[in-house]
Amino acid sequence: MSRYVISDHHFGHSRIIGYTDRPFSSVGEMNQTLLNRHYETVGEQDTLVHLGDVAMDMQTGNETIEFFERLGGDVLVRGNHDVGLDADTAPFPVLDACILSHGEREFYCTHRPEDIPDDWDRWAIHGHMHNNDTDTYPFVAADARRVNVSSELLNFRPIALDTLTGILDACPDDSRIRDVDTARKELG
Repeated sequence: MSRYVISDHHFGHSRIIGYTDRPFSSVGEMNQTLLNRHYETVGEQDTLVHLGDVAMDMQTGNETIEFFERLGGDVLVRGNHDVGLDADTAPFPVLDACILSHGEREFYCTHRPEDIPDDWDRWAIHGHMHNNDTDTYPFVAADARRVNVSSELLNFRPIALDTLTGILDACPDDSRIRDVDTARKELG
């Protein structure tokens, strides 16, 4: 049983394909690929903590609920596109932030990096920034102790905390790694 994190699936959001240069020709292809990669990666006994923007659901929260349940999600950290979701009536926990402990590390988890508390001096995991500014918000910014789990940087697959901490253990203190594929090439 493993714990996984990811953010920014944006199911049903046609403009995200161009905005983040996703390699999909349609929303249908994108949705199916995102679901397939999730199912190939996360088992039924695993835990998924999603760091926001499950769907482009600004009104009722119904799409967020539908897709989050299809993912078998366990905890949703609300993103800016999840605002239609009523946390009090959602069939799963909806939080603004949470702290995940894994091994000797504690991770502050939030959707937007600007919501990480100024006095938090440990690692933080966030989404929201996609792949649009990987100089500032790469997958791993070891110098700032930040991890960006926007789906584009993870090749659209959730990442296990075991895998993530292994990558962090192998990173030099001042390193910045653009995406998970680069981390695998550079760190083995």
